[in-house]
Amino acid sequence: MFLHNFKYSLILLLKNKSLVFWTLAFPIIMAMLFNMAFSDLESGDKLDIINIAVVNSVDFDNNMIFKESLESLSEGDDRLFNISYVSAAQAKTMLEEKEIAAYLSFHSDDVKVTVNSNGIEETIVSYVVEEIKSDSDVIMDIGTQYIQSEIAKGNYNIDYEKYFTDTANDLLYRSVNIKDNSSSHLSYVMIEYYSLIAMTCLYGGLLSMTLINYRLANISSVGKRSAVSPVRKGGMILGSLAASFVVQLFGLLLLYLVMLFLIKVDFGTNLPFIIALSVTGVFAGLTFGVVCAVLLKVNENVKLTVLIAATMAGSFLSGVMGITMKNIVDKNVPFLNQINPVAMITDGLYSLYYYETPNRFYFDIISLAIFSAVMILISIRGLRRQKYDSI
Repeated sequence: MFLHNFKYSLILLLKNKSLVFWTLAFPIIMAMLFNMAFSDLESGDKLDIINIAVVNSVDFDNNMIFKESLESLSEGDDRLFNISYVSAAQAKTMLEEKEIAAYLSFHSDDVKVTVNSNGIEETIVSYVVEEIKSDSDVIMDIGTQYIQSEIAKGNYNIDYEKYFTDTANDLLYRSVNIKDNSSSHLSYVMIEYYSLIAMTCLYGGLLSMTLINYRLANISSVGKRSAVSPVRKGGMILGSLAASFVVQLFGLLLLYLVMLFLIKVDFGTNLPFIIALSVTGVFAGLTFGVVCAVLLKVNENVKLTVLIAATMAGSFLSGVMGITMKNIVDKNVPFLNQINPVAMITDGLYSLYYYETPNRFYFDIISLAIFSAVMILISIRGLRRQKYDSI
């Protein structure tokens, strides 16, 4: 009976052109629109390499900490600076002609940063210089303490140059290591794609609601026959869910193929986790659709309106229309997002995006599984308790 119910449920869904559009085609259309609207959104967020100059002098050559630090920050494809080593007059001319953002001049143990304005690049240069200064002071303090300690022990054979060089390298590589991660850790577009995935999962409720409505006695003639037949209600629900699950998974697969190979969305190494969360989210959306179909004693159009409204409300509270809303709800009414399946999906996706450990991700998957199980139990109990005066 399960296979029979599954087969005809699948046929019923595929023949419904409206459902096919909203669950299969609509997410793909939205992904294409996102790509067209947001493809250049982050071009201004990427940190450009900053052009600076250093005034050649004996003081600069003697300041090994600054010299090695600046060299490390001007090497490789992810370098922070392009450095020109010039005379004082050349540095001043380059700054006036806006060829550089700033230039550094060294006087004894001090360094001076000269700029023409107070923009982002100038602020970064000043920040880096202050960090190196701070590290230089720490290195000197550590070195002084080490020397005093060794002398107190009676050890006068100290390789001062080697010790200061090793300490400087260790501290600088740990502290002065500024990289441009703007493109990989600050993606507003990825958040939009994650939101689209969450909404797609919940829209699967349209499929399961349609199938359950088709089998309710107060909605269709097929439902009348099902109500008086000895068919187990649990098997009927599971067969409908399985058919809806297959169709929605196919739609999700199409969406991922479009995002990966047509739009070229980079999910990185998190793709298997994203797919696992999406599959769990699809099942949560389907079970929610079943509950709405079973518990709402209204006509099919009203049920559809309630389901879409609930999905959109959940999407709004979870931050799909603006990520700040999720933070507001989490801070003031955390219970809402704890029972909101859309929030569980988006939270799981955000956790993969922002956190290094998967603990929060696993918590969201388990929460979605529990939500789905509760929805199934409520649906089965609701169907068993349904009675009609006449059919």
